[in-house]
Amino acid sequence: MKKYKLIITILSFLMTSSIYSQRVASTDTTSNSAIFLNAASDSKPREVSLGLPTNSSSAVPIFEDGLPVSYYIYHLFPYKSWHGGVSASRTSTIGPMETAMRYGEINNFVDSYNRTGSDSFSARLNYTIGIYGQNKFDINIAGPIARNLQYSLSTYQNFDPGSVRPEYPKLIDRHQFYKGAISSSFAQSRGHMALVYQYVNFMSVQENFGPFIFVGDGSVKSYNGFNLGRDSYRPPYEEVSFMDFMTGITTTMDLKKGNTDSSHHLTFNLNYDFTNGSRLIFRSRMKIGDSIRGAGTLAGIDQAEYNSGYTTADGNVYTGPVQKRNLMHFDTFESSWMNNAEYHWTNNANAFTLGLDFHINHGGTVSSSAMFAHEVSPDPQGLRFNDARYFNFNTAAEYYDGHERKYAVYFADEITSRRLNASFFTRFEGLSIYGKSANNIGDDRSNTRYSGFNLTKGKITSFDADFLNGAAGAKVIFNIFGGLSTLADFTFTRVHANIFNYGGFYDPSTDPTDTYFTRFGFSFRNEIVNVVSQLNYITQSNYNTRSIFPHKLVKDTAGNPAGHTESVTLPLTYGISSLGWTTDAMITPCRGLNVHMQFTMRNPKYRDFVFSPTFSDGVTEVHDFSDKNVTNLHKVELVIDPSYSINNFRFWLSTRYISRQYINKTNSLYFKGRLETFGGIDYKIKDILKFSLNVINLLNQKGASGVISSADLVEDASGYKNYLMSGTFIRPFTVELGFSLDL
Repeated sequence: MKKYKLIITILSFLMTSSIYSQRVASTDTTSNSAIFLNAASDSKPREVSLGLPTNSSSAVPIFEDGLPVSYYIYHLFPYKSWHGGVSASRTSTIGPMETAMRYGEINNFVDSYNRTGSDSFSARLNYTIGIYGQNKFDINIAGPIARNLQYSLSTYQNFDPGSVRPEYPKLIDRHQFYKGAISSSFAQSRGHMALVYQYVNFMSVQENFGPFIFVGDGSVKSYNGFNLGRDSYRPPYEEVSFMDFMTGITTTMDLKKGNTDSSHHLTFNLNYDFTNGSRLIFRSRMKIGDSIRGAGTLAGIDQAEYNSGYTTADGNVYTGPVQKRNLMHFDTFESSWMNNAEYHWTNNANAFTLGLDFHINHGGTVSSSAMFAHEVSPDPQGLRFNDARYFNFNTAAEYYDGHERKYAVYFADEITSRRLNASFFTRFEGLSIYGKSANNIGDDRSNTRYSGFNLTKGKITSFDADFLNGAAGAKVIFNIFGGLSTLADFTFTRVHANIFNYGGFYDPSTDPTDTYFTRFGFSFRNEIVNVVSQLNYITQSNYNTRSIFPHKLVKDTAGNPAGHTESVTLPLTYGISSLGWTTDAMITPCRGLNVHMQFTMRNPKYRDFVFSPTFSDGVTEVHDFSDKNVTNLHKVELVIDPSYSINNFRFWLSTRYISRQYINKTNSLYFKGRLETFGGIDYKIKDILKFSLNVINLLNQKGASGVISSADLVEDASGYKNYLMSGTFIRPFTVELGFSLDL
């Protein structure tokens, strides 16, 4: 029976086969500036949503030299081991059809290529200083070693104390990036190969948190004068404590060491142009890295009474608002080897691509969880619960140690005539996973997490699975007349669970996650305007994720009193769909003036979203969020990016409007829309020296957002007027001065 299902699956891929080759990517006019400007973080590029969350735990939104920066997006986050800057020869974006062909996922990805050498000496330097004390150095030198042999050396150093300046650590972001490359040309310069080594050490403590009053109409106001973006909301702890999930031993670690990623990359690239016009591209990357994280995310604000169990550090009973935090101490590693080969050739009007992927990964994590609490105030003092600084150990702990092998083949054909450009692709991917975890198998519940649980009280289990993934797509562009064209495309992907999904205590769903993405519209181009306007529909089934759920105990259990808020992590599987319309335009009304505009409207909704968590007091809750708007995803986005160049000056602005975002899954609570604004002035002296003045958050918007977990089931929002909550914010008004040198 399994054999027949496999045959049917293959036939379904073939029947829907259609395609898109790399050469059509230019029709996606998404602005690079819209990708990279991130109002919330200086360390990573902005993620552009298609109306769905990240497609899966494996989707890596950054490519470098044709390969993913990390094997997964979790736990070694790609942005922590990647930096474009002067070490990149070019950086752009790739659209959802090409990502489906090259990676099997539908999304917008960053696509960058390393600078590997130069036939003459050159040097590039960027230096930036910010008003809150941030210093960034980005340096690259390149030149010849011998005939047909070149080198490139780069380093990026970031010293960022942050705008809130917590008492510890003094730097919330310390990024050390080192890269060296040797390249060679051969066969009368028809061939080029390069070997690139990279080492990254990235210490980062996320602290863009703060309390505020949710007014009830989507707006927020300050709580007791707390200044979001300027006041620190972290107690002066210099360490994190957790109960090791493997041994049950309580361990203390320095906060900086407990929030550091380090990785080694070794990448080989080969490009060879044959005399018949065809091209062979081969890429191979080995990565060894580890990530230790444990800063503590927000877990809601409780009101402590006299008998709630909270005390100050000196032992006095504490009453009043209490900020609770979830601490996940991730101790994660990745040892991966990723390979890709592509052969390109043409035949009359056809441009063909044949690609092969072979990826291997050994990855795992020991993730020990805990909670801690502190006052709701600037520079808060830490609180103790039942005389302990850290408590609720391992209610959300994770463990897996697994291997994964991925084999894929994809084929693309682009057909070009005077008026018609048609392309199609298909991708087949075999996925084999096996390893160890700590899941409940069948009726055995010995690995169910509770406060104080560790694997000396549970047991190691194993998993083993083989899946067939794949993707297919087609695109047609028809030139009606002049610069007016119609265009339509369709993309389908199928993915299954990977080793990351086995980290919890439930076996993950092995049902496939199918995503369908369809667009139809028109494009028009002349000397003044280049516009693409499209209707799009995207739907996804069996989206797999894990979420933390709070619950107030109804009776004393597991050492906690009734009324205490317990948190458990559970796997979720549901569907999502979104219908939208996007218009993207590049306008050049006169010499020197360029305006990029993008308008997006969509309605992301949950589908088949029903789940029933059971807590340690025996209570089972049934939730159904089907047909509700997806939380934290906005429906309307408007981007306007004008720039004007005159003589040696360039003036630019970037404004992004984001509409309301729902706080809870019943959609009774929401945050109003907000503006994200950027601007700057560049002054160039000849072609080698440029000075810049950049401003982030021109209007000094707070951009407060967050969730109220206790309100997920609330239909009547009246009980949440002038409600004290906490969440995140975007970067405050920031001015940066910089200069760049290009010799």
